[in-house]
Amino acid sequence: MHRLYISIILFLLFFVSILSHKQVFAQDAATPRQPDPVPQSEAAVRKLTLGECISLAFQNNPGLQIERERIAELENDYRIASSALYPRLSLSAYYQQLDSDRIGVLPTMVYSEETLAQARVKQTLFDGGKSWNNRSAAFSANEAQKESAEASRLDTVLAVSQAYYRVLEAREILRVSETSREQREEFFKLTEAFFKAGRATKIELLRAEAQLLDAERSLSQAREARRLSELILKKVIGINLQTAMDISDAFSAELQEPAGEDVLLQEVMMNNPDLKKVGLLKEQSEASVQAAKGPYWPEISLQGTYGYRDRDVTSWDSEWTAGVFLEWAFFEGGLTKAQVGKARSRASQVAWSERAVRDQVQIDLRESLGNLRTAITSVNSTRRMVEAQDEAYQASVEFYKRGKATYLEVLSAQVDLVQAKVTSVRAVADYQNAGARLDRVVGKRPGS
Repeated sequence: MHRLYISIILFLLFFVSILSHKQVFAQDAATPRQPDPVPQSEAAVRKLTLGECISLAFQNNPGLQIERERIAELENDYRIASSALYPRLSLSAYYQQLDSDRIGVLPTMVYSEETLAQARVKQTLFDGGKSWNNRSAAFSANEAQKESAEASRLDTVLAVSQAYYRVLEAREILRVSETSREQREEFFKLTEAFFKAGRATKIELLRAEAQLLDAERSLSQAREARRLSELILKKVIGINLQTAMDISDAFSAELQEPAGEDVLLQEVMMNNPDLKKVGLLKEQSEASVQAAKGPYWPEISLQGTYGYRDRDVTSWDSEWTAGVFLEWAFFEGGLTKAQVGKARSRASQVAWSERAVRDQVQIDLRESLGNLRTAITSVNSTRRMVEAQDEAYQASVEFYKRGKATYLEVLSAQVDLVQAKVTSVRAVADYQNAGARLDRVVGKRPGS
C-alpha cells in the first residue's frame, strides 16, 4: 500500500511540474509581441506636419521595429546572466527495478525496487567573478542596444526631415516657376501689342514667345519634381504611395545662429548616441574579459538535498545531504587561455572603434556647423539678391514700355530674377538640411 502511496506522490509531483511549464507557455502565447498599430488610416492622411511625418516613420519603419525587438532580446540575455547569481532549485524523482543477481552488490544491500523523490538546491558562492561579470557585460550590451536604437531614431528623423524639406523646396520652386510663367506671359502679350502697333519687331515677338515656352517647360519640370519629392517622402514615412498627401508647414523666415563650437562639442560628448553606444560596448568588452578569467579560479558552492527513498528491503524514510563543494579545473587544454585571448582581442577592437567614432563625430560636428553657417550667409545674400533683381526687372519693364530699354534687357532681367529666386529657395533648403544634420550629430531629439 505504501508503494502505491509513493507512486501517487511521484505522479502528482510530475503533474505539477508539467502544469507549471504549460502555464508559463500559455502566458507567453497569450501576450505575443505585435508591431505598433498605425493610429490613423492612411486613407485619411491629407495634410502632414514634419512632426506627424516623423511619428509615422517611427511606427512604420521596419528597422526601428527590429531595434525594439533586439532590445527585448538583450533584456532577456541580462536576465539569463543574472540567474547564475541566484540559488538553483530542482526536483527529481525516479522509480527503478534492479536485478538482485547483479555483480558487485553485497547480500545485505540487495533490493529489487527503489523509489526516490528529492529536492536539490545549489547556491554558487564564488566562481572567480564569472557570473557577476557576465551580468555586467549583458547590462552594458543592453544599454548599448538602446543607444543604437536611439541612433536609428535620429537617423530616421534626419531622413524624414531631408525628404520633407525636399518637398518644401520643390513646392517653392514650383511657385517661382508659376510666377515666372505669368511674368513672361504678360511680357509676351505686351510685346505682341507693341508688334501690332509697330513698336516691336518680329524677332522681339518670337524671342518673347520662346521665353514663354521655356517657362512652360520649366513649370512642367517643377511639377514633376514636386510629385517625385512627395513620393520619396511617402516612401520614407512608410505610407501607401497612392495616398493623397500634402504638407502643412513652410520654410521659416527666421534664421537661428548656431551655438559656439565648444558648447556644441560638449553636447555631442554627452548626447551623441554613437559615442554613448561605443562607450557601453567598451564596458561590455572589459567585463567579458574579466568573465573569461573566471575559470582560473575554483568554484565554491553550497549544495543540499532533501527527499524520500523507499526500497523493498527497507521502510520508507526521509534523507538529506548538505555541504560545501569546491571544483577547480587544473587543465582544460588551453580553453580558458584561448577564451581570455579572444575576449581581449574584442576589447582591443572596441577600443580602436571608440577612437575612430570619437574622431569622426568631431569631424561631422565641424562639417555640419560650417555648412550651417555657410547656409545662413547664403540665405541672407540671396534674399537681398532677389530684392535687387526684382527691382531691376520691374524697372526694365517700365523702361521697355517707354522705349528706353530693349527687349533683351527685359528678358535678361527675367532670367536673372528667376535664377535668384531659385537660388534663394535652395539656400533656405540647405539651411534647413544643415540644421537637421547638426541636430543629428549633437544628438538632439525631436521636440527638445
